[in-house]
Formats: sequence, C-alpha cells, structure tokens
Amino acid sequence: MNTFADRLRFARRLRGLTQAQLARTCQISQGAIANYESNTRHFPRAIFQLATALRISAQWLAEGTGPMEYEAPALAGSRYGLADGNPAPPVLDWPFKDISPEIYWSLSQADRELVENTIAGLIASLIQKPNNHPD
Repeated sequence: MNTFADRLRFARRLRGLTQAQLARTCQISQGAIANYESNTRHFPRAIFQLATALRISAQWLAEGTGPMEYEAPALAGSRYGLADGNPAPPVLDWPFKDISPEIYWSLSQADRELVENTIAGLIASLIQKPNNHPD
C-alpha cells in the first residue's frame, strides 16, 4: 500500500464500512471519501477524523509509516501509561490543545521529525527529573 488512497481504502474495507458510513462518521461528504480513494484528491484536512473513525494511526494513514494500529499494552509500563485497573485512554486523540493537527501535518516530514524528537527529549528530561513533591 504505497499511497494514502490505498491505505484509506484498505482500512475502510478492513473495518467493514462503506464510503457513505465512513463519511457520516467523519462528517465529510461521501464524494470526498471517493476522491481520496481514487487519488484525485490528496491529503485530507480530516486525517484525524478518518484515523479515529477507522481506529488506526494517523501517521500510518498519512505516510504509511509506523504501525497501522496502536497497541495499548505497550503503554502499560511507561510513566505515562496505564494505571492498574483503569481503562485505556483513547490513543488517537490529538494531544495538543493549542496546536491544530492541520498545522502539524502541513509541516514537511523533516520538520515533523524535529517536533517529535524535541517532544521526546523534553518528556525524557521530565521523567528523569527528581520528584520534589512529598508523598
């Protein structure tokens, strides 16, 4: 699956959805879905709505990189993972309230990698920071 169109069609069929059903879920037109799948319309603004509706990674859908689906158990051992007995948070939610997904996905791949590496470094430094709060 080399193109966005191929990945979208594959994921939609895998989930057993028609173009119309997916369109209703994402609140976009069925014609837009058809255009994406026929590769006459390229990168959608609704990438996160599509990925969420299909329960897949937006990065995989957009670029074909990384896993198609997130594996929640991989989060369990991390500091920001799941607490025992708590339900898994929705992984596909956009995590930044002041940065729109559209702005992020409009960046070049190199710039998106820079953003990701910067955030990963910041998180790593915060995890290693000693906890100054009394228990």
